[in-house]
Amino acid sequence: MASTSNDAREDGGAAATTDGVQQPSSTPAPGEATPASGGALPTPAPASPADALSTAKQVEELADRLSACADSIHARVMQDIRRHAGGEVPESEQAAARALLDAEIELRQRANRLYADAAACIVSALGQPQQKLVQLTADAAARITQITRIGDGITLVARLLGLAAAAATGQVAPILVALERLKAQLDVVSAHAAPTAPAA
Repeated sequence: MASTSNDAREDGGAAATTDGVQQPSSTPAPGEATPASGGALPTPAPASPADALSTAKQVEELADRLSACADSIHARVMQDIRRHAGGEVPESEQAAARALLDAEIELRQRANRLYADAAACIVSALGQPQQKLVQLTADAAARITQITRIGDGITLVARLLGLAAAAATGQVAPILVALERLKAQLDVVSAHAAPTAPAA
């Protein structure tokens, strides 16, 4: 006569017996989730390294780009001052230069905060590639030195300050809003810099 344990093994392994007592099977039923080791729940997948600001290094890269934008602001102001060759600078231009220099200082301060608090500013799953963020800030740095309307430049710098402030929160929503506003202002600057079509 075959043993009870042999009968159990032949019956698909649904249950095993020890001394005639049926033991529950360790094999999960079809469709049943297998518990993680130690009963721990599975952890969510980490953000992809391609996601912007998902590592401290990427936050520091943004700080680098914002510092480069501050350099462009300073260069633009000096360029405008030299254009007058030591002559009198109109009051309106002086006011714009002061506003830009103040913004330059503030942008450097915010970039320095990102350097100091990079680990605390990491964002989980921003949904935007780091390269897009880098390209937007690089475009801004280039446009600052080329703008033809000082008002466009002041607004563009304000958008950069907004991005720096949003990045410091480590929150997805304000960063996405700041990126969209920066992109929109870059489009405005590009449109104003485009040559005017000759009249028909």
